[in-house]
Amino acid sequence: MAKKLVSLLTVLLMAFSLFACAQQPAQATEPAPVETATEPAADAPADTAAAPEDKTPVTLEVSIVETDFIDAWEDSIKPAFEAQYPWITLEAVALGEEKLTFHQTRVAANDLPPVMQTDVYEFYHELVDEGLLLDLSTYDAASRIPQSYKDAYTWNGTLYGLTQGAAFDALYLNMKILEEAGWTTAPTNWDEFIQCCKDITEKTDKAALTVAGAKDTTAWMPFESILLNVVGDEIGQGAYEKMIGDGSLDLAAYPLVTERLAQLAPYMMTGSAQNSEDDVAAIMADGTCAMAIGGNWTANNTCSGIATAAGDESYAKMIIPPFNSAGKTVWLSATPESAFGLTKVDDPNLAEARDLFFNWIFQPENFKFIQNARGTIPVLTDMTAEQTVLPAAVTPFSEDTKSATTFAMSFGVVTSATNSAVQTLLNDLYSGNITASEATAGIQAAYAADPLSK
Repeated sequence: MAKKLVSLLTVLLMAFSLFACAQQPAQATEPAPVETATEPAADAPADTAAAPEDKTPVTLEVSIVETDFIDAWEDSIKPAFEAQYPWITLEAVALGEEKLTFHQTRVAANDLPPVMQTDVYEFYHELVDEGLLLDLSTYDAASRIPQSYKDAYTWNGTLYGLTQGAAFDALYLNMKILEEAGWTTAPTNWDEFIQCCKDITEKTDKAALTVAGAKDTTAWMPFESILLNVVGDEIGQGAYEKMIGDGSLDLAAYPLVTERLAQLAPYMMTGSAQNSEDDVAAIMADGTCAMAIGGNWTANNTCSGIATAAGDESYAKMIIPPFNSAGKTVWLSATPESAFGLTKVDDPNLAEARDLFFNWIFQPENFKFIQNARGTIPVLTDMTAEQTVLPAAVTPFSEDTKSATTFAMSFGVVTSATNSAVQTLLNDLYSGNITASEATAGIQAAYAADPLSK
């Protein structure tokens, strides 16, 4: 898995740059292979629908909707699809819930939604091994997504998810608050970043920094950005992912990681450990915090929140977390976003409805509703720049990614138990419950105990 994630980095940056420069994306270099479907005929991809009067009405549960595109779902996606296929009623489930927990509950009840979000976790690999997730390689959308993205969501030969887009770490800044603290430009390295946090705390009545600690990927972001900007140049690109996979990474050998975590923790806004991504967007909209670490997939909501607080969207800035030492190239995480997958169903009508929706949502003219609402970079090779809407702050951010050195976050390489343990340790650090030394020692122990490490 580590090798697959490493191979994804170049494709991620290429996709991001293509859209930032407003270019027409190239077609996928490797079309998906045409293979014999692994499901019975009822589960083969459905290309056309019978006349509505010939169809038995069905309700299709869809577990992909997030709060960041709920308006697009209600106003555009659901009504447009149901108008085209009036015998199908879409029902969004797990809205606002942690998808992994929801799916774990539903699989125990033998009641997985036919369309559901998937991730690079062993839980979804187990669903593949149990024959519960379908192989998507024969579906039309798979031929319009670059191969490296598909590699990341392939397990034991099964393509079990088609990713929504390219995921990058970002630091969101309310430049109006920074200006109050004496900063007319964004910090460019670690020392400047810490000084900026200090100035905001001392010269304004605002908090310096927040993060969505309730989400595993975002809780990890400050730690891994610090870690790779400390060790990356020494170990080289691609080595980190391999070291996590084979258990050879020794955090004790890099005391600067602990030192920087100790510098960071006091500036984390109270309550960050419990924040959801929606909470972070609301905090930035309230104008009570100057900066937020988050994924580029929250660009639309976060930048809109900053614009609301500051009174002008020009105050919303998005940069690569400047956790590099002065004069050093910054390291940036780049990984695939969560994907959409399909589960096995026995009812032929429901299977047809499932396939129709899956093929429909991955058409550029329909997928744009999700992309436009979230402000993220899609991976569909036939989605044009005209169909892609990006917040103003994303374009300069995308330009900066071209000069960054990239790495893949390790939450997809370790087990969910290790993932959860590290998340808890980091949130305890952000909350002031443990020291940075205790956090890094605990993380090292969690890595060492991870059964995936060999």
